[in-house]
Amino acid sequence: MSEDDKETQTSELKEDEKESVEEKPKTKFSFKCTRCNNCCAARGPIPITFWDLEMWAKNGVVANFMPYLDIYQKPDAGIDLILKPLAPPPKEGEEETSPKEPFGGVSIEELLDVKCPLYNKDDKKCLIYENRPLSCRTYPLEFDGKNFIVVDADCPGIGEEGMTKEDLKEMRETAKIMHYELTRMRIALPVLNQLISQKIMMDLMRQNMDAMSKMTDEDRAKLDEIFKKGHEDQ
Repeated sequence: MSEDDKETQTSELKEDEKESVEEKPKTKFSFKCTRCNNCCAARGPIPITFWDLEMWAKNGVVANFMPYLDIYQKPDAGIDLILKPLAPPPKEGEEETSPKEPFGGVSIEELLDVKCPLYNKDDKKCLIYENRPLSCRTYPLEFDGKNFIVVDADCPGIGEEGMTKEDLKEMRETAKIMHYELTRMRIALPVLNQLISQKIMMDLMRQNMDAMSKMTDEDRAKLDEIFKKGHEDQ
């Protein structure tokens, strides 16, 4: 094969490769919420960031969220501040008892099917829409520090028409903010959690010592008797 033939063949291969690339255009992300309630009714735990706390403080609604906030020990040993799901309803034949810790002995897979505590499933309405967390604002799009990721490919809103360039830009910016704020929270929360736990333990010990110092000799004798009996039973 002559040099001219080789150059012609190489040129043709490059053209074929170019056409092959052009035949696979990059898929454009488009999203519009359809109010299907799938992600709101069965999504948890929902991570909370400093951005959310600051927004709630600014809007004067922090106290409204306090009953729903909790520290969640993740399967990877990390911890998140979350909106805790409501405890699952009792199964058929079981009696309803006092509320249990939603995460006690419950797998993460089961948690993903637990209802958000601030979503009205009957009316298909978010009860805190204007104050909803960043995680809800950016769903189903997330940012991992390098790339944007669709975390729920089955979301019926994906592919819906109506998303403008401005909408897409805003959603991407929100996803980036979510990544940054969640990273900040996950760095700070273990330290804060440990400090607060130590403070609580120290306060409890101090209260116990104060209570012991105020006990009469008779009360102390009774307490010693209780401890002694407990050791004998063991």
